[in-house]
Amino acid sequence: MIRDDTIVAVATPPGVGAIGIVRLSGREAVSIASRLFRSRSGKKVEDFQSFRMYLGVVVDPKTGKPIDEALCVVMRAPKSYTREDVVELHLHGGPLVVRKTLEICLQEGARLARPGEFTERAFLNGRIDLLQAEAVATLVRACSEKVLELSLRHLQGAFGGKVREWEKRLLLLAAHIEASCDFLDVSIEGEEEYIRSTITTLFLEIKEELDRSKRLKPLEEGMLVVIAGKPNVGKSSLLNLLVGKDRAIVTPFPGTTRDAIEEFVLLEGFPFRFVDTAGLRDSEDPVERIGVERARGYLERADCVLVVFDRSQPLGKEDWELAQLVQSRPHLVILNKSDLPQVLTREEIGALYPGEPIIEISALTGEGRENLLSALVQFAQEYIGPEEDLSLLTIRQREELEGILRVLEEAKQAQESGAPLDVLGVLVGEALSAMQRLTGERIDEKLLDTIFSHFCVGK
Repeated sequence: MIRDDTIVAVATPPGVGAIGIVRLSGREAVSIASRLFRSRSGKKVEDFQSFRMYLGVVVDPKTGKPIDEALCVVMRAPKSYTREDVVELHLHGGPLVVRKTLEICLQEGARLARPGEFTERAFLNGRIDLLQAEAVATLVRACSEKVLELSLRHLQGAFGGKVREWEKRLLLLAAHIEASCDFLDVSIEGEEEYIRSTITTLFLEIKEELDRSKRLKPLEEGMLVVIAGKPNVGKSSLLNLLVGKDRAIVTPFPGTTRDAIEEFVLLEGFPFRFVDTAGLRDSEDPVERIGVERARGYLERADCVLVVFDRSQPLGKEDWELAQLVQSRPHLVILNKSDLPQVLTREEIGALYPGEPIIEISALTGEGRENLLSALVQFAQEYIGPEEDLSLLTIRQREELEGILRVLEEAKQAQESGAPLDVLGVLVGEALSAMQRLTGERIDEKLLDTIFSHFCVGK
């Protein structure tokens, strides 16, 4: 699977920008760059000092016509991202300039890189393992500071260290079982307990890792926070207050919101998806009924529900129905319209939500907003839990670990039923192979292409 040709791609996003970068990697990268870059100092690209920028002009080698004034940097193997010779041309960010430079590189013998091929070469050349390579994609797609932090930790090898430790213990267990199979007439004291404890410990550690990683799903997609309540309690005003703009229409007439309105917001690095829903009530209007049903669907999927009350109105049956709907889901109780005379008391709300804190706000004036935002951030921190040992797993990594768990569970059951050692050896070998697929020690080209096809071109 070693690639020995030279690839090229645009490494910056499409469109107009301040800078456009064309990146080359491979054995001909320096040679190709030397044919189209003329340094102002007269120094040839072949003689450039590694990791140093040189000012010059990109030209069309066939005509000698200048294309753009640019900077050129050479990163020589093996101290480059791909462990091959890498050259980057930093151009002005006009699409035409960038495209023309890319076309010249292709004319001079480079091949257009596939998505993720630069990172793939870093993996194939041993600079990073497959887990770190996948962390690169997660890092690029990160939509919040927390995902960014976890992806960087993954890239630096935190999760890979755990996997290699599991692999080492499986390898020792497999070797022990194999040796025992070769000397069946020799009794080894404590052998059965060693096999049982190793399998059980690995099973529990991997299961715990998977369970912890599931808590991170809201970090990747955004924590779904549904604003719910009966009509006219101020749900749309609250959404506007939370997102800092007039996103939802606000009127004094009940039933204004008939569909769900969703907005993405970052709070102290945590991503939130705030959803304003139709007020929960019985309605003869078919459109409003659809909105109410959608609201109920959002409530079932919510990571957190903001239950909103209007302090200027008494409790209604809709409030009691909502309490029953959300009692098993995480929620925060909001008493809105603190700027109006009080009709609804905290004690009455306490009858619906015994012992729960109540956050008083005015969506109209903004009073209490900071308290609500702090409560949301605290909720997110408690929901996710301690971050020190968390690993942001890809779908592939999660599936491999789940497969390993199934094999280890089968091995536990096989030992308990008195299965011979060679059967245990086969099962431990399956778990070991899956662990090696996880790190990329055992992987076929088809799966490798599938993994890197999800990367962006130029990375």
